[in-house]
Amino acid sequence: MFNFNGKTVLMAGGAGYLALPVSKLLAQQGANVVLADINPERLAAAEAELKALGGGVLALPLDIGDEDSILAAVRGAAKAFGKLDGVVNATFGSTGKRFEELTAADFDRTNRLNLTGSFLLAREAARHMGPGGAMVLYASMYGVVAPNPANYPGDMAPNPIEYGAGKAGMIQMVRYMAGHFGPAGIRVNAVAPGPYPHQATQDNAEFMQNLTRQTMLGRIGRQDEMAGPTAFLLSDAASYITGHCLNVDGGWTAW
Repeated sequence: MFNFNGKTVLMAGGAGYLALPVSKLLAQQGANVVLADINPERLAAAEAELKALGGGVLALPLDIGDEDSILAAVRGAAKAFGKLDGVVNATFGSTGKRFEELTAADFDRTNRLNLTGSFLLAREAARHMGPGGAMVLYASMYGVVAPNPANYPGDMAPNPIEYGAGKAGMIQMVRYMAGHFGPAGIRVNAVAPGPYPHQATQDNAEFMQNLTRQTMLGRIGRQDEMAGPTAFLLSDAASYITGHCLNVDGGWTAW
């Protein structure tokens, strides 16, 4: 069920913090992995890591805010390996700004990344998929619940509104697309990561304590802990799961 031999998976944002372990796991399971990312240095480093694991690897530039870039990446992936069997969209947009500082242009730009880009990527990918194809979109716990300002000590800004609004919209878009692509045998699901703070924020002891206290498991997520759930939803083991958002959050949203 978890055999990806001969399957091609496009990893949008595939060189990123949470997505790279997914890319590596898929490569280890025999998939042809197409890494698509906006950061050229990060992309080159990820490509080198995956090539060391064997299997087919292709690196392509991708700007999820640019339609031409999205179409080129999807078509390049399909042309290189003849088809697409899976797509993971782990891209995101966030200003990091406080509510009072956010401009209309900021809000629109972030929605362009989180919503419009995700829509265009999924629609084009479906054109290169057959029955059995699967998509996994990366939402967030903050697309399910709101951030608690008390968790952000001192001058630390809470998770911004435009990020959560976009991720909530993404979850609804997954439901819509699951219904739209279902007759073609293509599944569409989401994963909602919980607290997986990047290394840069883990130096804030009070913030880390607040995060761990709010999970049922009493800890933050490890970088590799999104790999298994994502691979599961792409695999034949999840062949009857579509339109679902899998919370991978240590119980954060279950309280």
